[in-house]
Amino acid sequence: MRMDLKDMLFFVAVYETKGFSSAAQILGTVQSNVSARILALEDAMGGDPLFERRWRTVVPTAKGVKFYAYAKDVLAKLDDGARTFRASRAA
Repeated sequence: MRMDLKDMLFFVAVYETKGFSSAAQILGTVQSNVSARILALEDAMGGDPLFERRWRTVVPTAKGVKFYAYAKDVLAKLDDGARTFRASRAA
């Protein structure tokens, strides 16, 4: 199974909001969809958990902390690329 970009976006939202429900709100989806995306991402990355689920919050595991830095970098590069190509089309 390969990693999906949308899964990365969902991961970052959960990481930054510290919860599946709050991530769902900002992503405009339901909590079960966020949970399914995170499970799919964990599966794609070898099955290790990215979050420790606690009552009403989540805490990133060591693997989750490392992946967050990677995901933020990938997403930033995609944004930079989109801006660059939009600017070159306008010129």
